[in-house]
Amino acid sequence: MKALVDADIFCYEFGNMTDLETGDLLPWEITRSLVDERIQSILKATGATDSVYYLTDSKSNFRNQVATILPYKGHRPSDKPPHWANIRQHLIDNYDAEVQYGIEADDACGIAQCANNYVAHSMELGGHTATHTIICSRDKDLSMIPGWHYQWQCGKQKEKKWFVSEQEGIRFFYKQLLTGDATDNILGLYRIGDKASCVKALDDITDEVDMFIHVYKEYYARFGSYWQQFMYENAQLLWIKRDTAYVDKEVTVRLDDILGEAEARLV
Repeated sequence: MKALVDADIFCYEFGNMTDLETGDLLPWEITRSLVDERIQSILKATGATDSVYYLTDSKSNFRNQVATILPYKGHRPSDKPPHWANIRQHLIDNYDAEVQYGIEADDACGIAQCANNYVAHSMELGGHTATHTIICSRDKDLSMIPGWHYQWQCGKQKEKKWFVSEQEGIRFFYKQLLTGDATDNILGLYRIGDKASCVKALDDITDEVDMFIHVYKEYYARFGSYWQQFMYENAQLLWIKRDTAYVDKEVTVRLDDILGEAEARLV
């Protein structure tokens, strides 16, 4: 098993940890050891014998240019945690962390896992044993990527390991198109949350074209002839990449293909 680690999280999880008694920022040496311990606990929990760590260069993220409705992640504080830079450099120097330019660490995890799923499937068909990957993160957005996932315990988030099927992953994406993602400052449809009936209705839909039609109808009801502009922008912001091609257009190409079939069904 190969662990694909969303290492951006460590920079925020440990970047401003303080002494419980004094409230003072922890010395760098202690913070560094906590990061190392976390990594070792992830590898142990997943049974990974290999690992790769991804970091994001936020300034070059293509989503910054895509977002016109609201600034992408524009509501987050601009100041980084005190040990943010130290942790990043430690990950680069000692874990060969790969900084992603143009895309996010999430995208790199998605691309690697989807590429591995294809290779693994091909190898299994040929009677060979494949090494599978597992995405390690606490970011719920990665739930749209098929394959194994691991989330470590932190705060109210509980530890869990689970498998996402292709259908479950794509359904998660269409649900996010309705709800948006407040964490990343992405508006969905007004007053539509996880418990909304239109979101729950997706649980009973198994075909992606039908999922598209369901979501399209909700956007059309809100935006009329401007439905595509709003739906496609949200899709570009929400979609975790699966391929190195197209950069910001990967999901647009996918949705355009589905739109053609959806229109045929709606005639």
